[in-house]
Amino acid sequence: MVEFLIDLSQSPLSLAMATSPWVVPTMQSIHIMAISVIFISVLMIALRVMGITWGGVSVRSTSDRFAPWAWLALGVLALTGIILILAEPLREIMAISFWLKMILLAIAIVISVRFLRAVHSKDLYVQDHGPIDAGLRRNAVVTIAIWVAIIFLGRFIAYDPLVWGSLSPIGSV
Repeated sequence: MVEFLIDLSQSPLSLAMATSPWVVPTMQSIHIMAISVIFISVLMIALRVMGITWGGVSVRSTSDRFAPWAWLALGVLALTGIILILAEPLREIMAISFWLKMILLAIAIVISVRFLRAVHSKDLYVQDHGPIDAGLRRNAVVTIAIWVAIIFLGRFIAYDPLVWGSLSPIGSV
């Protein structure tokens, strides 16, 4: 695996991106903006589910307003993430923080899909002041916690050996 990542990092495309003065910083900036859009969208929906904001708006309307932004930003996140991986494959793929982030991202996507299905399958979520299932409220809190962890783990990728110490395989490469 390490040899493949080293070879990938020496490919013309990877070298061009890694040595460009603008590719990595630009992609990182767009990546951060995309995760911000996702987090704010998820936060607004979660706060509505918990009854903290948007009390006069139905959960379904709130979801319909913010979910498309989150899905669009997720696509941007994937695109910029692939570019960042190609620019620095060894640093990204060998980082424990990267893999934890990917696992949490998969969990967040599954939770989001299940949430949207629940909101669109039950008529009670069309009501402005309808009751909200306790499980949905719990999922809202869990989802916020997962996205906060994803944000921190994304930042930890750059400092993986410092965060994980001898557990990080990057320190031995």
